[in-house]
Amino acid sequence: MKRRVLGGAGLVCAGALALFLLWPSPIASRAFRAAPPPSLAGPLAPNRALETCERISEGEILHSDKLAVAADGSVYAGDASGVIFRLRPGAAGGYVLERFAEMGGRPMELAFAPGGELVVADHVGPHAAVDPDGRVRRLTTLPGLDEGTAGVAVGRDGTLYYGAHLDPLLADDEALAAFLGGLEATGTSELRAFDPETGRERVLAEGLYRPVGVELSAAEDFVAVAEFFSYRVTRHWLTGPRAGTTDRLLENLPGFPDGLASDGAGTFYVSLAAYRTPAIDWLHARPWAKDQLAKLLRALMPLGVGPPPGGPGIVLAVDETGRILRSYQDPDGLRVSQVTTAELHAGHLYLGSISGDWIARCPIEPPSLAARD
Repeated sequence: MKRRVLGGAGLVCAGALALFLLWPSPIASRAFRAAPPPSLAGPLAPNRALETCERISEGEILHSDKLAVAADGSVYAGDASGVIFRLRPGAAGGYVLERFAEMGGRPMELAFAPGGELVVADHVGPHAAVDPDGRVRRLTTLPGLDEGTAGVAVGRDGTLYYGAHLDPLLADDEALAAFLGGLEATGTSELRAFDPETGRERVLAEGLYRPVGVELSAAEDFVAVAEFFSYRVTRHWLTGPRAGTTDRLLENLPGFPDGLASDGAGTFYVSLAAYRTPAIDWLHARPWAKDQLAKLLRALMPLGVGPPPGGPGIVLAVDETGRILRSYQDPDGLRVSQVTTAELHAGHLYLGSISGDWIARCPIEPPSLAARD
């Protein structure tokens, strides 16, 4: 009797496994072979520079993937509910939390335009401009962006620069969609430019691997794009002798680059959401294994299974030649973790995380002049 029960259970397990293997995957992966990660030495050596961060908001704004900081020090952050909140410096210190704008869709990307409007993009593409009083003005819906956008930077002439995801999204869970889209490694994303005045859209660069952060150089002679799952930052030249060409600003980073911000004086601040792991590097080179993992994650999604919160907080200061000047870290994630946005204002980094419910203000020592030279 016992043998028959065990045999029946074995047949059921074998059938379930066969059904799982025959079940189509939501992605069609390609191999991506990464070089071994760099050693954590020199400017990458572990430090505790971010352990002095002050959380200026906690438990009030959920999943602030990207931030924008105004000239007066007000911090703008999108919430998972579709609201943009503003943290305004209070007269007696601290910050006053305000509901700034109701967006409807999830506000993922934020950047200020020259006239003071806040440009907003949500995870499925529509862009909007929000005036200082919180009034929303929808920009022309950008063609080809019904499958996803990420990163937004605004030039001094008002041009919008952003990444466009051409691979299908899982609209019911954008975090899982981003993970699977990066794991798929199809290189089908693009860098685009859009002129809101004329409605003209241009493709600047193709073959990108899931861009998530976009930023302009200080002179706006190039635009930088963080490619999360390929551990690199790509550079597309806008002016000068290399105009129209694309190369790499950073390659083989020790982690997953997400947010990009410029101090306007030649330094980028690159937030790394997490360090690379041998398991992810191993998976990247094996499309079949990635396709099976995608099926498993999609099946577990209704149960709320996802990447665990926590982990180190890491921000890199990088010059416009791609040289890493220094890093700012909270290696144990005590104050900040899984940082996906880092904006510099008045000697402080303002940090947020797509997996957290906090916004932090961190006093930092900027890269020395000697490090820049």
